[in-house]
Amino acid sequence: MNAHTSLARPVRAELEFAPVAGRTHLFRQRTPHPFHITRPFHHRSDPGGMATLYLQSSSGGLYGDDDLGLSVLVRSGAAAHVTTQASTIVHDARGRPGAVQTVKLDVGDEGRLEYLPDPTILMANARFVSRIEATVAASGQLFLADAQICHDPEGLQRPFDWLESQVTIAGPNGRSLLDRFSLEGSDWLIRTGGYPCAGTVLLAGRSAAAKGMLRAVEAVPGVYAGLSLLADRDIALLRFLASDGVALSRALTTSWEAVRLEQTGDIPAPRRK
Repeated sequence: MNAHTSLARPVRAELEFAPVAGRTHLFRQRTPHPFHITRPFHHRSDPGGMATLYLQSSSGGLYGDDDLGLSVLVRSGAAAHVTTQASTIVHDARGRPGAVQTVKLDVGDEGRLEYLPDPTILMANARFVSRIEATVAASGQLFLADAQICHDPEGLQRPFDWLESQVTIAGPNGRSLLDRFSLEGSDWLIRTGGYPCAGTVLLAGRSAAAKGMLRAVEAVPGVYAGLSLLADRDIALLRFLASDGVALSRALTTSWEAVRLEQTGDIPAPRRK
């Protein structure tokens, strides 16, 4: 697979969360087109004065030469839930190099970040590079999701062209996890055993809470899941395959609810989309 060479000007967005008087607030933002955000809000049941923020797009998805980046900083003692209003569509590349999306996450001491975007939809002939780079302080916690759905809008079962994915987690002592793969779209169903949807959720910090996560996801119809617990690095990695987008979304929500229940004793309030 050839290395990606973007034809577009890189676009970078930045979000910074900080605690003020016991609640987390959006302290700083930079959201150039196509990035857009909602006003942050708070749920009473959320821990630590957590702020919830929805990411939006004004462009209708990712196109064949997009180069987008998002940085999220959660300062010490802050808590943020960052999600999307809907799935991100990666469109047909139409012969262009492919879209690149780089997400950088930074969680400070006693900070908490839930980065839970809706699944990425890989349309027929899409080309996509996804990079997630996270740095988590010793007493910080990160819960993130990364999921994909294959879809041909013409119903002809045409695959996406290719997908490259990389997730890196670093802590006070350097890199603790590097998870990456590359896949031709024509091999997707062969590699997944016929499942059109796949997802990963990762918990860094207080990873023992992931024990209930696998049980909860396995109870979702149409989902096949497996958990890797890296106790020496305090990281849990749950992967699952799903029969359709409904099962995939339910698995993502169920895993999040299970972690929250294990850690706080409360099921989180639904994030309405």
